[in-house]
Amino acid sequence: MQTFYPPLRKRAGIDESAGQSPANGHEGSNVQEGLPRRGHSGLVIQAAAKAAASGTAASYCAPGLWLGHRQAQAQAPTQQKAPTGPTAPRASRSSSRPVGDSLDVTFQERLTSFGADQLPELVELIEAKHSQFSPVSLCTAIHRVAAFQQGSKQYQRCQGLLSTLESQLRERPSRFRAQSIANACWAVAKLHWTAQSLMEAMIQITEQRVDHFKPQELSLFLWGIASSRTAPKDAEATAAAAITSEFLQRGSAKFDAQSTATLAYSAGVLLVTNEAFWSAMDAGSADRVSEFSDRQLANLVWGFATVAYTDCTAVFTRVAKEAPIAKLAPIDLSLVAWSMAKVAQGGQEFYDEVADAVCCKRDAWKISDTRNIATLLYSLALAEQAASHEGAFRILAEAACKRPGEFSLQGLTNAVWAFATACYTDERWFAVVASEVLKRDHSEFELLDVANCLWAYAAVLHKDPHIVSRLTALGKVMMTEFSAQNLAISAWALASLEVRDHHFFERAADPFVARLSECKSQELNNMLWAYATVGVRLPWLFIKVSNHAKAVGLAEFKMHELSIMMWAHGTAGVCNHDFFDDVVEEVLGSRGINSCAPREVANAAWAYSTIIGRCHWPWMQAVAEYSSQHICEFDMQGIGNVLWSFTNVATFSERLLESACRETARRAREDPASASQNIAQVLSAAQAAGLLHIELFQAAIEAFLRQGFAGSDPSRSSDAQGIGARELLILGNAAKPASRELGDLWARLSQFLDLHIFHSLHQAVPSGNGGWSKMESQISELDLDHLGVWFTAQFLEDVNAVSSAEVFTPSSSASAWVKEAAAACAVERERAIRAGMAEAAPLEQQKLVRQLDKVNKREIVAWVRYTTRTGRNEPGRAFSWQLEDSKKLKEASSSASTASELLRPMITRSRVAPNMLGEHDRSGHAERCALMQVTADLLQDTDSEGASRIEGQLFLYVTHFPCISCVCVIAQFSRLFPRLSFHLAYADGRSIHAQSLEARPKDAGWLDFVISS
Repeated sequence: MQTFYPPLRKRAGIDESAGQSPANGHEGSNVQEGLPRRGHSGLVIQAAAKAAASGTAASYCAPGLWLGHRQAQAQAPTQQKAPTGPTAPRASRSSSRPVGDSLDVTFQERLTSFGADQLPELVELIEAKHSQFSPVSLCTAIHRVAAFQQGSKQYQRCQGLLSTLESQLRERPSRFRAQSIANACWAVAKLHWTAQSLMEAMIQITEQRVDHFKPQELSLFLWGIASSRTAPKDAEATAAAAITSEFLQRGSAKFDAQSTATLAYSAGVLLVTNEAFWSAMDAGSADRVSEFSDRQLANLVWGFATVAYTDCTAVFTRVAKEAPIAKLAPIDLSLVAWSMAKVAQGGQEFYDEVADAVCCKRDAWKISDTRNIATLLYSLALAEQAASHEGAFRILAEAACKRPGEFSLQGLTNAVWAFATACYTDERWFAVVASEVLKRDHSEFELLDVANCLWAYAAVLHKDPHIVSRLTALGKVMMTEFSAQNLAISAWALASLEVRDHHFFERAADPFVARLSECKSQELNNMLWAYATVGVRLPWLFIKVSNHAKAVGLAEFKMHELSIMMWAHGTAGVCNHDFFDDVVEEVLGSRGINSCAPREVANAAWAYSTIIGRCHWPWMQAVAEYSSQHICEFDMQGIGNVLWSFTNVATFSERLLESACRETARRAREDPASASQNIAQVLSAAQAAGLLHIELFQAAIEAFLRQGFAGSDPSRSSDAQGIGARELLILGNAAKPASRELGDLWARLSQFLDLHIFHSLHQAVPSGNGGWSKMESQISELDLDHLGVWFTAQFLEDVNAVSSAEVFTPSSSASAWVKEAAAACAVERERAIRAGMAEAAPLEQQKLVRQLDKVNKREIVAWVRYTTRTGRNEPGRAFSWQLEDSKKLKEASSSASTASELLRPMITRSRVAPNMLGEHDRSGHAERCALMQVTADLLQDTDSEGASRIEGQLFLYVTHFPCISCVCVIAQFSRLFPRLSFHLAYADGRSIHAQSLEARPKDAGWLDFVISS
């Protein structure tokens, strides 16, 4: 069966699958928790605020009080004074002059005269006199508080100021100039104060008077709205719509570089999706790239990337060519690189410059803000440039590993996501991040941190149980808040890491189904793949997902996606006939099978035959023709799956089988290591079709003997893979009829099988009726589920468990009792099928019928006849599979209960998922049910000791060769009744009814054959 690992997400799907952009939501950021984590806004705001406060960079994107055109001396915006009116005298700024209530000093001058250490005096004045302030002074007052580093702590003392400002705005809006409103909005955002009603009042006035605002004031006001995020969403949208509309009316030429960059940044934070606005911003900025400062350039492109506006080729092309990448500060370098990667812009030369800049700044990464490091790692991975710039990527990764404690949790998540996306599997990198993540408090985790971190560790199969356990536990707590994408990513990750957490998977199903409407095909595929892989079988989940896919329209899905969904249904054993038939119709009727890739055909064919269990003539013919023509393009697993799909419905294509056998023989000779693990399916298909392909047998025997037996050679290196017992037995059973033609090769293979398999099994069989634990251990060690059609009879005869063993084939002349038994078995099978179809049938019986859609051991029927000298006889009775019920056994007769204890089934392992083995319950197999009934009948007149004296004959026929557990049950029965002559016959359930696709093109299969019989 094919194991699917969804590919690492490429550029086109990253904003959906990676979820967040780097370095947002950091401590000190002006963006509140409600803001989607897009881009580098925390750093932008932080750097801008510092620049405004220090006066070192007037062009940064967090401008302060706007005073019209900049003077010759570029003073920090927040440090400039607000105008006091044309006739007002200017107050001296001498620190020796007292600030009192003297009449010759206006409130405006007094507000602007406080020094850097006079915040208490400023607040004292505001508390005492705010009701007397003019509109200009009200705005100046809040702006002056914002200029102080500790200003945000004065919220309670400034409540009166905020109240007065709001009331004045609502009562006398005409007295407020646009400049004052913009300054006040900036101050509220800078202070992080909650002032919802005030912000609403300012937005209302701005909307009415937007044409009165200068370009710089428009950009400053929108920045305040974006950075504050205290206004209601609808008010924010109103402000953004009004200002972007005004921008379009005036044209980008009216806005200088600072205003343009600020506007782009603010629109990005607010997620403005007005295409006309962004198109005008793109066209208006492209020819002015040289006018922007480094920070303005970073803010500009960040805005485009944050709203995922990709039709911005003009400005990004110019930025890539003209931006001084080598001279950019780390924050600007990370912002520009992230923006370019996010919108899939920037050619190889651009990323070469970025990588060179990273290398040149090697020492800077020791002290640079860790958000810059995380963002650059994320950007190189997202742009698929990490491999081609390994040196730069490793410098950043090593810097991250040396300072993990300084990273925010999102920064750690972005870093480890970048490692995995770039396909770097350095154990130490992942271990360092895991160690740090385990130290963090649960309150630091957001939804995407859990899902993306799990994805990263799963993508590189880093199986650290501690980090996986922590993330899984967090996922369970957050599950109701997860999006469908988060649920699918988390489920996929756990399945990839082989974590079979039933509680997680069972809880995740309901919220996922509730969010089906938001799912894309990738989420549907990942979810079903995960549940099938871990073997958590929830049929209703599969049915709802496949029905949703049908409702969306199968034409919307890629064939790769449909094949994964079919594979998942097949692996989980969930039957949805309509979905499977619709997929086949979509392929044959609309797309044509030649539009499919070999792996898609292989897995779809395998799944259809597994679930539907009948030969769909047009579909199988198309699969046979396609596979014959493209056999060289299939991998070995694909060849095996295609052939198995025919074997499972008792059909074969002579042309396909011949070409597949030749191709497999060639690969076995040229590359035995890679081919040998999948040869078994090809050999099984050849055996079921009755094809003796000597070339394949020779190549397979030589390849298997060359590789040796798995685990048998102590000198074998841990990396060397030998051949397991299952594969060797399949080869032996397929090649045994051609033993003469194979000559010495067969002799060598036979000796190899005796040495490594049969000798140890013979030694483990007890001589008496007890002590089967050693046999059970040996079966487990060899990982056996059966001995095959020929070796089953040989083994039972070798251990004296049967008097005779007959393999029934279409070409052999069967005994009369075998023919009678075969007919009785066909009738019993038809009865079980029809009884299970009834609406009133018990649940177990209905389940049996549904399992017919998935060919397995439950379709086997056994027939038994016995005669004894004591007079107890059974003329002939058929038995089908029956689940053993411990409660019913207790209520049954003592002989029936004793029979169950004496004929103990062996615990064997079976593959419950592609990467997981589980214990397989074989207690209900038909042949054990038959022998238990005989045992219970015979023990009615005696006990287990007296059973050894019962003489007579027993005939047992089975429609398929017995599994290894039933072989042991037969041996136990023989030890219990040593004087009963045991005659065994069985058929190969798949080969006996196999028909050639070319010779008999008919929509018929094994199930149809049984019913028609």
